[in-house]
Amino acid sequence: MTRPSRLLLSLVIFALAVGLLRALTLVSHTPLLAIANSFDQARYTGCFELFPDRPPPIRPDENSPNAPFEFYRFLENPVRLCYGSSELLLQGTTAAVYGVQELAGVERHSVRWIGYLRLALLTALVAAFCRAWWRRGKPAGAVANAALFALVLTDPADTMYFNTFYAEATALFAAYALFNLVLLYHGQERTRRGVLLLGAGALLLATSKIQHLLLPTVLALVVLAFGRRHTGRWPWQGYALLGGAVLGALFQFAQLSRGDLMMQSIRSYNRAHVIFTGLLPAVRDPAATLVRLGMPARCAEHTGKAAWQMPGMPEDVCPGIEKLGRVRILFEFVREPMAAVRYLGNGLAALNPWLPRNLGHVEGEILGKLPARFVSLNGVLDRVPPLRYALFALPLVAAALAWRRRPVSAFAPSETSSAGDPLLLLGAMTSALIVATLGITLAGDGIADVAKQGHLIFNASLAWVVIAAIALAGRLGSQPQREMLTA
Repeated sequence: MTRPSRLLLSLVIFALAVGLLRALTLVSHTPLLAIANSFDQARYTGCFELFPDRPPPIRPDENSPNAPFEFYRFLENPVRLCYGSSELLLQGTTAAVYGVQELAGVERHSVRWIGYLRLALLTALVAAFCRAWWRRGKPAGAVANAALFALVLTDPADTMYFNTFYAEATALFAAYALFNLVLLYHGQERTRRGVLLLGAGALLLATSKIQHLLLPTVLALVVLAFGRRHTGRWPWQGYALLGGAVLGALFQFAQLSRGDLMMQSIRSYNRAHVIFTGLLPAVRDPAATLVRLGMPARCAEHTGKAAWQMPGMPEDVCPGIEKLGRVRILFEFVREPMAAVRYLGNGLAALNPWLPRNLGHVEGEILGKLPARFVSLNGVLDRVPPLRYALFALPLVAAALAWRRRPVSAFAPSETSSAGDPLLLLGAMTSALIVATLGITLAGDGIADVAKQGHLIFNASLAWVVIAAIALAGRLGSQPQREMLTA
């Protein structure tokens, strides 16, 4: 191993160690540090009848936004809850551990089990990708993954979800693996293993959360278009992604069409959020808009309110809302185009902070916040909006350049120029993730919870900056060697 190689390997090991220590410190902290339950967790833990350990008068599935709970019990809930998700793979493993504990007489189970499982899985994933890039003869890829682990993936805005039963961590892991796989197989010949891995990654991402049901499909279309543009052929990687994506989307649409009480409630709340937090704040005359939609004008008093802030179920408060579909709402934006512009602007403004401030972070405290000693990029992004918007815009610039057939600069990697610059492919995929995630969130749930539903947007944007910086530095460093070899 050459001296530069030893130096790069040392950087990889150091970054992995920093990230692991950073995450372990938060996951093992006492009192528990995590995101409090906004009810979303119950739709997953309900599959196992697993709920927070609270006094009997409190319904097992009742939300607890003030603070997270460390201990859970197997309890019978009055209403059966279960939303299928790839998140259930880790939760099922955790529930199995709890089952073994039950046999030993333990009835209260720590949420830290799944926290440590998530950390172990993420560390193994990152280490595996570092090794894969290194073996492929691209140490910059290994350095980029290790740096991403230390700077982004173990940021408290991510690891605060580890000791929870939310699906955000699963979505993050699936997206991280999927993007890596696309870049690893970029410009490579088709293999059965590659097809299976890409398809599985797309399936896991599509089934992680409702908001991501179409995301892998969008990513597959970007990969197909990029390959077609640069090689004149439809790349097999895009078809592999599309296969898993379609299966995942069909699974999600089948769930959304269920008629049980939980799904009825989700549809009711989502519809109300689109109308009251999205449409009405954007139009000139909310009362007149409601009348056109067949609802009482008096409902305009709820403009800007989330469904849980209304004095009852949306259908009871504002009769007629249950008949409205997304297409009918879309016509209101056709009638008033500037309302669509304002809606998008409101959505972008609501895409903050990365770490939810409307939910408690510390066990035993009322809306307690993450201690200051746990440094997070969330702070600077929250305080400096221009920096946040620039972060989201940078991948869009790369996406605009991604469709040029000729290399953008002399530093583009010559060995993959025929298939297109992988860095620009990453930019195009990141931009697609930003647009698709924000678009699906606004269309499906208004702006009631954009920041939390847009969790992947922050991660993808930050990852793009880290990876682009390291890739460009590596290319700049290799350019003098290229010139010497060709002189």
